[in-house]
Amino acid sequence: MPLQERARELLPGRGCGRCRAIQPSFKAVRSVFVYEAAARDAVHALKFRGLSAIASSIAALMAERLVEWSPPVDAIVPVPLAGSRRRQRGYNQSELLAKELSRLTAVPLAPRALIRPRSAPPQYRLSDRDERRRNVSGVFSSGKRVPQGSVLLVDDVMTTGATLDACARVLIEAGAGPVFGLAFARED
Repeated sequence: MPLQERARELLPGRGCGRCRAIQPSFKAVRSVFVYEAAARDAVHALKFRGLSAIASSIAALMAERLVEWSPPVDAIVPVPLAGSRRRQRGYNQSELLAKELSRLTAVPLAPRALIRPRSAPPQYRLSDRDERRRNVSGVFSSGKRVPQGSVLLVDDVMTTGATLDACARVLIEAGAGPVFGLAFARED
């Protein structure tokens, strides 16, 4: 079965078992691929090897998925990166993806709706779902310009959903909602 079809099966209309168990703040989330093989290589190239130019190709695939899915969103919000990590990398990969998604779909970008005032250990180093949830708890804050309609949160990878859940919670508390999520890849 192709990776793209497997990713679609992860989140049928009623939600995956993981989401039903934790009842996240976001309404629904979709991904283009399962986080393996070429999809993992693309994320690593974007995130760890400084190949920011591939963001447009990744976002084009995400835009196709978004148009196919068609959630009612008024704004696109990237998952923020801690300042120290952004300075080290030179960019926020989620913001690059969100900017291109906005350009391709004409959905307005709200790049400063969320901020990440403090750093936390990278999520990929943590394997336990509860540990990941604790790691991002209280890390995000609302920014100066939070959209007051429905929001699409954009991230490169979704593993347990802890990051998207923490971001969605902050956005909803600030008056946005409902919140949907879109990731390039999702762990199976």
